[in-house]
Amino acid sequence: MIAKQLINNSFTPLHISDDITTAINKMDAWQTENIPVIDPATLKIAGQAVFSNLSDVDDESADISDIELEPPVFSYENEHIFEVARKMLHYEVRFMALVDQTESFIGIIEKKDVLEAFSKMLNIATFGSVITVEMAEADFTLTKLVNVIESEGAKILGLTVDHQNDSSPRLQVSLKLNLQDTSAVTAALERHGYVTTTENRQDLMQVDLTSRADELMRYLDL
Repeated sequence: MIAKQLINNSFTPLHISDDITTAINKMDAWQTENIPVIDPATLKIAGQAVFSNLSDVDDESADISDIELEPPVFSYENEHIFEVARKMLHYEVRFMALVDQTESFIGIIEKKDVLEAFSKMLNIATFGSVITVEMAEADFTLTKLVNVIESEGAKILGLTVDHQNDSSPRLQVSLKLNLQDTSAVTAALERHGYVTTTENRQDLMQVDLTSRADELMRYLDL
């Protein structure tokens, strides 16, 4: 999935001619501390308006163009959403400006839209169960893992890989399977030397997807 498929039409960026009051009100309404600022004459991104900079200005009737903006943050329309997510995490933004190859503004992507795309790609809401397999990083071979799982008649609907911590060489590979009963798959994996844990499907479905946004994005920032 590429970035332009996630354009959000419900949110519009700030214009350089908007005043500071408008910017602060927009940040308050959308619960964000930074918003892209566009020059409508050129369709170029002028920068990022940041609340901490706006709140220091005495005259809130002044235009945004009169204050110092943070450097622009944007993604290209044909970038994969993994790269969009990585940038959102790195720059700590909720709204990402999207540009074409001439770096002209074409739309906004919101963090929640990226999360919803991940949930579809990982089949979070699809019937099934999740198992987590722990292993040394050097032992991680996707082909072998898939072969063991599919030998028990299971299909992998989604997969994520995470380090246990920054200093550990061990990985946790979480796999969404099309089965409710994963006992046969777990037994097969353990016969091949893997350490497994199983997440209850009902518990998984009760997790608020919004709370998983940063967790999912951090998978992409390893």
